[in-house]
Amino acid sequence: MSELARVAQTLAAGAQRGLSSILATVVRTEGSTYRRLGARLVVLADGTRSGAVSAGCLEQDIVRRADGISTGEVVRYDTRSPDDLVWGFGIGCGGLVEVLLEPLTSEGAASKASQLARVADTRQPVVLATVIRASDATRLRAGAQGVLSNVRATLAGLDGPFHAQIERVARQVLRRRRSAAVSHLWSGDTIDIAYEVVMPRIRLAVCGAGSDAVPVVAAAKSLDWHVTLIDDRPAMAASHRWPDADRILVSPPNALAKTVAIADSEAAVIMSHAFERDVELLAGWLQSRARYIGIMGPRHRTEALVAAVRTRGVTVDQNARDRIHSPVGLDIGAETPEEIAVAIVAEVQAVHAGRSARFLATRPGAIHEDNGRSSSQSTYSRRSANNHAPSIFTNES
Repeated sequence: MSELARVAQTLAAGAQRGLSSILATVVRTEGSTYRRLGARLVVLADGTRSGAVSAGCLEQDIVRRADGISTGEVVRYDTRSPDDLVWGFGIGCGGLVEVLLEPLTSEGAASKASQLARVADTRQPVVLATVIRASDATRLRAGAQGVLSNVRATLAGLDGPFHAQIERVARQVLRRRRSAAVSHLWSGDTIDIAYEVVMPRIRLAVCGAGSDAVPVVAAAKSLDWHVTLIDDRPAMAASHRWPDADRILVSPPNALAKTVAIADSEAAVIMSHAFERDVELLAGWLQSRARYIGIMGPRHRTEALVAAVRTRGVTVDQNARDRIHSPVGLDIGAETPEEIAVAIVAEVQAVHAGRSARFLATRPGAIHEDNGRSSSQSTYSRRSANNHAPSIFTNES
């Protein structure tokens, strides 16, 4: 379960018990910060918490403020001063974080939980547009939200005079896969919106039910990925052996390629350690839309698998080659099954995020620079005048 889904679940559970709650959402960051736009923390009236907006340094202050909040408000934490003199926590991160605090009744929490749960369950990138501040004339309150996806033709949930402008910017954000906080100006009225890109959680298929697959499944599940296990041996794929798998698919060896379509995953690791099984699996994954196909074993074995797949009439062009990762995993000196599992899931994550997986210490520029695929550092855009959509810009640290 993703963090967003857990926050939604906690909100819903509190609402069922008739509890009020505070939902804290990071709506703007600048400079070096631990969490980015869209990080959330929910605090129920009985003290139950879920989620996080920092490494633990802001949560206590947010809980302290919770009792005195009756309407949505934005709290600004600025650690760019060497001594953090603005609010005195002495963290020294060198960044700014704005957090929207929303007091929610049980009814409001139920509605918010339903919205967030739908977004968390997405199978495609979406933009969640959240009102940060708004003048009275906009008829929108802090915390109001709308959702835009490639499937839905229009942004739903934020009506009023700003709707068309918000939708245009949401489409731009969705296209760029880059979250942003934007300040709009329309006929003298202003509204600040946090445009949060929510990417679907990774769906990984682990093909092979050997003992070395156990830590791979566990490591992927610890990252909230959706994990499918595929094998042709019912005894090896017994459910009690795979408590961390979301789904187990068992099929005859000659039907494994068809099972790949049922798995419906964008990443796969082939580790059955049986050549003919792996040929069948590789043929299936090459004909799927999976962006990542990892193959356990040495390069010469993978070349033999590719040759065997070609004899079946499967095209293995450069695009297919680029999807194949063999030997699977990052070069971190892994030896044990657990270490190899870390190397594998780290490589899948890097490919998913479009990163090179090098040392952060040698990376030029900011850690959260725009990579074209995931959310990134964001600040307010230039204000838009008249009826024109604003141009989004970002200050990277």
